[in-house]
Amino acid sequence: MRTPSISVVIMARNEEANIIDAISSVSFASQVVVADTGSRDRTIELARSAGAEIYSIDFDGYGASKNRALQFCRCEWVLSIDADERVSPELAGAIAAAISSDCIYDGFLINRLTYFLGKSVRHSGWYPDYLPRLFRNGKGKFSERLVHEGIEVDGKTSRLGGLLYHYSYKTLESYLEKMNVYSSLNARETFESGRRYHALDLIARPIAAFMKMYFLKLGFLDGFNGFLLARLSSFHVYVKYIKLRELCKSEGK
Repeated sequence: MRTPSISVVIMARNEEANIIDAISSVSFASQVVVADTGSRDRTIELARSAGAEIYSIDFDGYGASKNRALQFCRCEWVLSIDADERVSPELAGAIAAAISSDCIYDGFLINRLTYFLGKSVRHSGWYPDYLPRLFRNGKGKFSERLVHEGIEVDGKTSRLGGLLYHYSYKTLESYLEKMNVYSSLNARETFESGRRYHALDLIARPIAAFMKMYFLKLGFLDGFNGFLLARLSSFHVYVKYIKLRELCKSEGK
């Protein structure tokens, strides 16, 4: 029986520390596409040496940019991962078994386990974290969001076994850098949706974010890292609404 082909697409920008390991974790793929959005380090050189196809694209928000990258995928199935993610051997086996020629599904959700400062986060609303990442070519697309985009599958979906490891926050500095980028995009998206700043946003929303993550989502079971994540999440929300306030002032609204 013929094994269906699969394209893996990876968005990247200045990911020289991650790109080789990401590509190595998908050695089962028929095609690896690295969509580069302006790297100034050795990302392109390293990805090419690992056998990936390199395409340079403009960045205009995560959803739109990832949809643009899909045009380079030639195989029957598409798997989307980030440069700081790794497909576990168990997940690789589950993917191979799932995309058989008689598969009745058009997409699959994959469970992601995120690491924060070197430790896995098993609670705090971060795990389990099932995300649609694998789909038939032509049956999936990314939502047109600036940040926190998701894949919309046109068809029936199921869940896969195995884990997708996410090594996004190796240091506190890396978390704060991403938080600065994401909070700006979150504020812009909120502004463009028509919502406007209110003074209570700076008080009520950060407190609610902490309470939800630390207590309702059992963040306290993640120890000190759970407490730190809840505090940082609360600060993220605070910064987002400060930036929304600045947008409203600059736009005169």
